[in-house]
Amino acid sequence: MPISDAPLVAVIMAGGAGTRFWPLSRRTRPKQLLPLVGGRSLLAATVDRLLPLVPAERLWVVTVAEVASAVQREVPVLPPENVLVEPVGRDTAACVGWVSWRAARLHPETRMLVVPSDHVIADGEAFRRSLAVAARVAGERGGLVTLGVRPTRPETGFGYLEFGEAEAELDGFTIHRVARFVEKPDAQRAAAYLAAGRYRWNAGVFAWTAAAMKAAVREHLPALAEGLDRIERESQGGDEAAVLAEHYPRLPKISVDYGVMEKAANVYGVAVEWGWSDVGSWTGLEEVLPAEPAGVTLGDVVAMDSERCVLVSDGPLVGAVGVSDVVVVATRDAVLVVPRSQAQRVKELVARLEGLGRDEVL
Repeated sequence: MPISDAPLVAVIMAGGAGTRFWPLSRRTRPKQLLPLVGGRSLLAATVDRLLPLVPAERLWVVTVAEVASAVQREVPVLPPENVLVEPVGRDTAACVGWVSWRAARLHPETRMLVVPSDHVIADGEAFRRSLAVAARVAGERGGLVTLGVRPTRPETGFGYLEFGEAEAELDGFTIHRVARFVEKPDAQRAAAYLAAGRYRWNAGVFAWTAAAMKAAVREHLPALAEGLDRIERESQGGDEAAVLAEHYPRLPKISVDYGVMEKAANVYGVAVEWGWSDVGSWTGLEEVLPAEPAGVTLGDVVAMDSERCVLVSDGPLVGAVGVSDVVVVATRDAVLVVPRSQAQRVKELVARLEGLGRDEVL
């Protein structure tokens, strides 16, 4: 098969725990499986966005064992074998490395799109066009490609990409060299990035060829490459699940951003304008749901004289009177109450519950 005919695959990373959405998000029903927007789970909406570009037989979902069955039920359009199960989560470098080794079986130059499972994209058609451009750049230039979203505010909760000078324009999208990846900034630096105009939010959406990612892992994470080589070698003609169970938990635990993308020299960025939200905490719903007088509400909620709230019910009635700037989430067995300004700390609360052995609510 010539390189020009190399297949295009899309990989959805769906192994996250979504702890900032506790108590609605649980170990067996993480954030990506929640119907937070439009009545469809975030994972199902992600599959819907990709299918016009990538056929179901070339769309893979990577998840962890404890939610694999739930994921399969959520995306019945995909062949069961396209739900790839990590025996244990080892962060995104292991995840994308594993699927890159698998994709290379199809063709060394298989073009890969890698997207999160729990983001909200406002313009699906523009999203697909930008992915097609990213895949073309990856195939033609052999580098690693990331998509950068134009920032709309001095956000301190996102990583940033510093774009270099524009190198090309394809189908209305500008292609840049990525000068560097920037960690989550403080408020002053975030404001400076917004004013500078050359910084983009890192949406965690990537494209590369299998060969390019394998080469990058070998260069920057040799211990990971060695482990993946062993898994690949021992899986041939054998029980892949047993091989994974033995070796996968020993793979280095590091993100692909830290482990590969920030170190690689041949990284390109596609500047995108489509509306994007990672819905990173309960207050993130304010970006993707219509506001009511009380703020954002989901489920059985009655509010009076309240404002700037996030009020969610997954069963019992939530009644709110005269409150502001608060998040309240009620399920059958747990209630969360937190100021809007501290919504990111829900992750800390989940860690505290784990330490207390409260597995029945996790």
